[in-house]
Amino acid sequence: MHFKYSICLLSCFAILSCQKKDKIIKVDNEPGVHILQGEDNEMNTAIENAQNSLYQFRQAIESHNPDYYNFALKEKFTTPDSGGEHIWISEVQYSDYKFYGIVDGEPISTMEVKLGDTIEVNPQNITDWMYIDKNIVKGAYTTRVLRKRISKEEQKQMDRESGFIFENE
Repeated sequence: MHFKYSICLLSCFAILSCQKKDKIIKVDNEPGVHILQGEDNEMNTAIENAQNSLYQFRQAIESHNPDYYNFALKEKFTTPDSGGEHIWISEVQYSDYKFYGIVDGEPISTMEVKLGDTIEVNPQNITDWMYIDKNIVKGAYTTRVLRKRISKEEQKQMDRESGFIFENE
């Protein structure tokens, strides 16, 4: 499965701040982009958990385990309204204590990056991480929050289409 599709399927979304009432924007024929406004304690906790466990992502990527693939980081970029836009970075590599990857979502508000740009990820702006271990999703803390907000049928459809299993759900 093409990584761009799978990452979009898992949660191609931007966060402009955070609030539980999601506004969904459709970009061409891609999955919806979730726009969250205001304070969202559940999402903020997910971001904090991702940041506190980033060492697990680094250990996995450095292990070169052939069962691990589709390494991705989510980075927060500035927006004109100062809210911020969170975009997945795919094909992540780790070299000289730095993460590099490709912008894997079409930016909605930020002018800092474009879809397909190869960037150095700012570690201070990492808001989530994920990788796949034998079809099991590791990390993806913010995606898990969004999954809880969709119906069980939508979750099953997402799982069928991606072929991935979310750990500990």
